[in-house]
Amino acid sequence: MKKNIIVAPLFAAMMLCSSLPVSAAEENRSSKITASIKPAWVVTIPLSVSVPFNATSTDFGTVALSEGQLEPGKCLVVSLQSDGKLENQEDTTKTIPYTIRNKADGNPFFEGRYTVSGDKTDLTIDIMQEDWNKAYAGEYEDTVIFHILYAADSGMGSGADSD
Repeated sequence: MKKNIIVAPLFAAMMLCSSLPVSAAEENRSSKITASIKPAWVVTIPLSVSVPFNATSTDFGTVALSEGQLEPGKCLVVSLQSDGKLENQEDTTKTIPYTIRNKADGNPFFEGRYTVSGDKTDLTIDIMQEDWNKAYAGEYEDTVIFHILYAADSGMGSGADSD
């Protein structure tokens, strides 16, 4: 009998401590859930290419946003810097002019805007036959520089070809 007298008050005290107070008025509570993703991307640019003698158009490769998580209203601007001349390695005054073009529309490529994964621009290197005919024998070379800028999307279209 003594055991029941001790256990009953302890049980009642434990029940009072574990319960939440409830009032007659209804209450709403909220919780905020957040996530953060930093912008990240992988841009593919063409590697070195050898242009065959007398080729008037040679595939140069592709500029592409291979993977990307960009903020809304942002894009990657990939621009190309080149003097457009292959220089003879023995005599740099001897050159062969060339143009890098967007393969889809044939226009010279200066920059492209890429907003989603898969945006791409296929490029060609075009040399006019008359320039091949005037070229001296020898090895020719030029360096093309690609600049990549994370920027606000101007809304002027991507400038890239999408599949």
